[in-house]
Amino acid sequence: MTLRKRIDCRKGFCPSVTLAALLLIATFVGIHAFRGGIAEVTDTSPNQDILLQFEWPQFMGESSFTRFSSGPAPSTPEILWKAKVPGIQSYISAFDGMIFVTTSNSVVALDRATGGVLWETEVPLTSTWPVAYKIDNFHMIVEGSCLDPHTGEILWTSSEFSADTGIFNANVYSPEEKMFYTKVDSYIKAWSFADPSKPPTLVWTTYIPGGGKTGIGTTYGDGKVFAGSFKNQQLALDAKTGKVLWTTLTKGPMIFSGSYDADRFFRGGTDDNTMYCFNATNGDTLWTYTPGTDGYFTTRCAVAYGMVFELNKDGNLYAFNVETGDLVWKYQGPGTMLWPGHPTIADGKIYATTGQAAQYGGELGVSEFSCLDAYTGRVLWKLPIEALAPRESVAVAYGNLYLIPGNVTTAVDAISGGEYTTLDEVWAIGTHSIPVSSWSMWRADSAHSSSAAEGPSNLTLAWKFTTGGSVISSPSVADGIVYVGSQDKNLYALGAWSGQLIWKFATQNSIESSPAVANGRVYTGGDDGYVYCLDAYTGTLIWKTFVNGDLPYTYGSLVLKSSPAVYSGKIYLGSLDGFLYSLNADSGDVEWKFETEGPILSSPAIAGGFVYFYSEEPSVGALYALDAETGNMIWKQLLPYEHQFTGGNEMMGSPSVAAGMVFASSTLRTYFGINATTGKILWTFTDPDAMEFIVSSPIYVNGELFIIDKFSIACLNATNGNTLWSYFTGDELYVSPSYADGKIYIVTSQRHLYILDATNNGTKIASATTPSSSWSSPTISNGRLYVGNHDWNIYCYTDHITSELMPPPDTGQDPSVYIYILIIAILASLALLVGYLVKRGFKR
Repeated sequence: MTLRKRIDCRKGFCPSVTLAALLLIATFVGIHAFRGGIAEVTDTSPNQDILLQFEWPQFMGESSFTRFSSGPAPSTPEILWKAKVPGIQSYISAFDGMIFVTTSNSVVALDRATGGVLWETEVPLTSTWPVAYKIDNFHMIVEGSCLDPHTGEILWTSSEFSADTGIFNANVYSPEEKMFYTKVDSYIKAWSFADPSKPPTLVWTTYIPGGGKTGIGTTYGDGKVFAGSFKNQQLALDAKTGKVLWTTLTKGPMIFSGSYDADRFFRGGTDDNTMYCFNATNGDTLWTYTPGTDGYFTTRCAVAYGMVFELNKDGNLYAFNVETGDLVWKYQGPGTMLWPGHPTIADGKIYATTGQAAQYGGELGVSEFSCLDAYTGRVLWKLPIEALAPRESVAVAYGNLYLIPGNVTTAVDAISGGEYTTLDEVWAIGTHSIPVSSWSMWRADSAHSSSAAEGPSNLTLAWKFTTGGSVISSPSVADGIVYVGSQDKNLYALGAWSGQLIWKFATQNSIESSPAVANGRVYTGGDDGYVYCLDAYTGTLIWKTFVNGDLPYTYGSLVLKSSPAVYSGKIYLGSLDGFLYSLNADSGDVEWKFETEGPILSSPAIAGGFVYFYSEEPSVGALYALDAETGNMIWKQLLPYEHQFTGGNEMMGSPSVAAGMVFASSTLRTYFGINATTGKILWTFTDPDAMEFIVSSPIYVNGELFIIDKFSIACLNATNGNTLWSYFTGDELYVSPSYADGKIYIVTSQRHLYILDATNNGTKIASATTPSSSWSSPTISNGRLYVGNHDWNIYCYTDHITSELMPPPDTGQDPSVYIYILIIAILASLALLVGYLVKRGFKR
């Protein structure tokens, strides 16, 4: 018998090969069922890579234990993936682009986008619930072992140091101090990680009266370590020396963990059911709050947006004003809590287990995991699960929410520390594509398109940041940072998703112009006479150039100044001295300047190698076109002034360029369509009843032109200027509108923000009200709206979608499905083989 006959492939049917192939496929599927799939790190676009900065480097987030993420976070409960991790323990960390969890004997690194296992390493573990801590980009700690986070290789193991020291002992690593602070019995120990390639050295040990063996959290904040005690007192230690800085007596034990924020330390009291706020410098009790219920505060709190949040056994999630301790709101879950966990905050939302099935007395409660609006307590969505409270195994990182579903039992660590039930899974909740985009200068780009690809459909407050003066400047956004000026003379850099201050730079006068960002640098207008070039990430001054912009000027109504535009390595802006300046973006040197016959408030638009701008000349307005490279004039078009009782010479609008045309305006009531090459006026639109100054820039989109026409937004045919539709808002409109995916965003002088449907004659989609009016134009970036206000604030609005309690669409797979597939595949293979053998038998 030949080999060919043995395998019997004469008719394309090889039973042995078929069986082997099916078994191989089934085995591969079965492996994936248990580990979410072995995967490489998923490639992402450069824009999405911006999200990698938003990590969760230890189980409480960062070292001050605010449990706040400064990145985006999901507004809907869409499950991206579920990863099976048999024997999973509590706590999640996320750093270096990965998700880290532990089992009873190993550390597991998961792909953030798929849940696939990147590596798993067995490590010596001696305690329950080990935690992965980031030390730096090349070292991570799990108990006494240091690993390479990228490969899982164990770099060293210490017999003296351990990051985990007992049940509910929340230890902390401080990257600021390069020190790890652990609680061991009644002592706080500080370990130096100055050289993480070697095991740490013990720096100091401080005795904590009433320290106890379990349940004491250690928090770091601004050079201090805050230690709890069963002795009804709160202590603060010097983080470098261990010296006790202050001790404040309380009316109940200060156990579990607190949070540090802005020279305040917050901790919930258990026995006295009281929330405490301490002055972190001297220990003074600034305020307390006692709800008067049959409950207690326990585990941990969270801090963001000027509020501190904590769950209580009475079933409420409380939000307090950090300054006063006043109750801002509370959310009542479905019942009391056996043992509350701790909330997590990000992107204007708060996530927490707000209902627990286990109850004392044999009663059955309701599992509930909630996402709430952090400002109001309004429910955005719920899931019928628990996130392994009271440890609350939740992390917000890379724009997603990661959690370990699992329930507490009535034993609650009374026996072994393992009195929990879990699904042995990690879930990722979020969206497959998080909007990440830039709006890098006034009106989005050098041509003044005023457009973005995606904007919000409703206006839910994500954050606000308070400056020291009115914010007339329009925000610019790049690389996840918002740049905006204020009348307090500062240029601010803020986190685009958090509103947190990154840096601020002081100038010599109020800033009304809008900054421009390019190639890691940010450029200001000449508000105090100088253009400043700063490092976009640090605020460090690179150069400044005098452009004589701080001259006396009488405004008829609004106050605006020329904003810089970046084009082909140069900065272009107008000045009140009547010159249009071109500066070298790298050095600040004046490449050329062009003199007009009047002050320039207009912000230049650049396209096709030409610079277009207005000048307020003695008897008539002028639109100029210059060669962007040389500054030579290409053409000049006169734009007659239109007058009203407060004036009529103020050329505060700015042109936009698209489709071979320049769209321009007079001082009020009149717009023009002009050939961009020749300067010839092709059409004129005028409204004799419009008496409001034009300070805006028209928006061109697909043959249509959106303009402000008195109290209305009008849509014109961009080719001939004919009106297609007009929507009456009822409010005075001045500043430039913005556009994104079929929607128009406008700010009014009656303290309103509107979203209009540009595809349906301007029908109003959504609105919001601010405390004061605004001369800041709306900026659309990252799927959000950013705008300044006269009330000294910068606001960020986003979409929030409300969903009642219901199972979300399960995009993950039940592992049992894969097991069934495995069984069916094996049985099918055996059936084929038996059938083949029977057939051969009959033939013989």
